[in-house]
Amino acid sequence: MFAGKLIKESIPPLKPTDTCQRALMWMDEFHVNFLPVINGKSYLGLIKENDLVEANSPESLLQSLQTPLNRIFVFNNQHVYDVVKFAAIHKCDVIPVLNEQQEYEGIITIHELVEYFAASKSVYMPGGIIVIELRLSDYSMSQISQLIESDGAHILSTSVSSTLDPQLIELTIKIDKIDLSRILPTLYRYNYNVTASYYQSEFGDDYKNRYESLMNYLSIG
Repeated sequence: MFAGKLIKESIPPLKPTDTCQRALMWMDEFHVNFLPVINGKSYLGLIKENDLVEANSPESLLQSLQTPLNRIFVFNNQHVYDVVKFAAIHKCDVIPVLNEQQEYEGIITIHELVEYFAASKSVYMPGGIIVIELRLSDYSMSQISQLIESDGAHILSTSVSSTLDPQLIELTIKIDKIDLSRILPTLYRYNYNVTASYYQSEFGDDYKNRYESLMNYLSIG
C-alpha cells in the first residue's frame, strides 16, 4: 500500500490568506492538531495548533505570522510503513502527501493509518492469536507456517516487534481458527516459546471494543 492510496480528501488545506481563527476552527472541526498550508498546488508546510494559540491573534492572516511553517511531507509513492515512521518521528496527526513534482495532493490522518492496519491485520476476522518469543537467528516463517497449517489452520496476518534483548523478537500470529488446542501443543513440541495465546471467546468483542475506543480517542484528541 502506497501513501497516495490513503489520502483523505474531506479535510481541506489552509491558504496563506486564511486567518488564525479559521485555522483553529477547522482543526477543532476535523479533530486534528496540524493542517497543511498551500498556495495553489505549492505546499508551504504544516502549521501547528499550539503555534496558533500562542500567537493569540485570531484575525491575523497565516502569512503574517512569525512562526515558520514546518515543510515536512511524504511522497505519494512511499510505502505506508514510511508514513507510520513519519508520523512517529514528527509526532503529528496529519501527513501531507506530495507528487513527484512536489505538488500538494492531500493528507493522510492517523485515522486512515489505524483503519488500514486494522484491515491488514484482520482485526475483525474471527480466529485466534498466538504470540511467540524467539531468537532472530531462529526465525523461520516457513517452518512456523508449516506447523500451523499442518493442523488445518491458515495464517491471516503476522507482525514482528523488537524486545529489550536485541537477539530476541516477538512474533504475533493471527490465524483463522478459534480453537488453538491442537496448534499450541504442536508449537510446544518444536520448542517454540509461546508467551501468550487468545481464543475468540476471550478477545473477540474486547478486541473490537478496544479498537473502537482508540478511534474515539483519536477523534477527540
